Amino acid sequence: MESYQLPILLVNAETTGEAWIKTVKAVWDNGKMMPNHYEDKPSKEATVLVNVSNPLKEPRVHMADYVSTQDIKIKNTYTKEVLKGTIDHLVDKGSLSYTYHRRLWNWGKSVPKHDEILKTKNLPMVEVPPEGINQIEYLIQKAKEENISRKLQVTTWAPWKDLKVSGAPCLQRIWFRITDDKYLIMETHWRSRDLFKAWGSNVYAMAELGKMIADRLDLKLIQYVDLSNSLHIYESDFKDVDGVFKTLEKRGIKCE
Repeated sequence: MESYQLPILLVNAETTGEAWIKTVKAVWDNGKMMPNHYEDKPSKEATVLVNVSNPLKEPRVHMADYVSTQDIKIKNTYTKEVLKGTIDHLVDKGSLSYTYHRRLWNWGKSVPKHDEILKTKNLPMVEVPPEGINQIEYLIQKAKEENISRKLQVTTWAPWKDLKVSGAPCLQRIWFRITDDKYLIMETHWRSRDLFKAWGSNVYAMAELGKMIADRLDLKLIQYVDLSNSLHIYESDFKDVDGVFKTLEKRGIKCE
């Protein structure tokens, strides 16, 4: 690989907890230093494909992933945001540009603040039902009708505004495949992602979403695949990342 290219990394793990630490190590060792919008100093970045063979097996969160551990152990707020839409009202108020719940269960629902910006710029808008499109229910119905379908997917992107209005979803697409009439495979695609402080909570919530859909279809979630175009570790976290690996090394715990 040429030095100016973005590294393409593959990580295999049994659990999501194991996947997190292996992925952090892979990007830490092989990531390319790249500029970003949030810090003056560059971050370590790579395109990463992570394959988890048993996504609901513990440990689903690694012991060194303190951000995800605190969120999940205390209130599990992020998963509730994704599955229950607990903060969707902030989108309507204009405090947030999106939530994954809104984009999956109410895709295309009008956001007044965004509509005002689009009108000011003479940009087009898309008309959908007032409450948007419930992609999750569409997907479940399609899976029931045709369980061999290869188009069991949902998307978050709103092309008429996400390149024009500040704030766009990192998660882009979720794809499902049913195998042997009883198993469900889930693959997620992300354009950009904070590895050290967000990946763990993201994946925990995604696996819960996968389980919810599997339960609705009387299937078992048996594989989770996670692709990030830009998976990065911010410079502000370098000291903490280095500390994690030094601590694990002292304890004789390998991360390869």
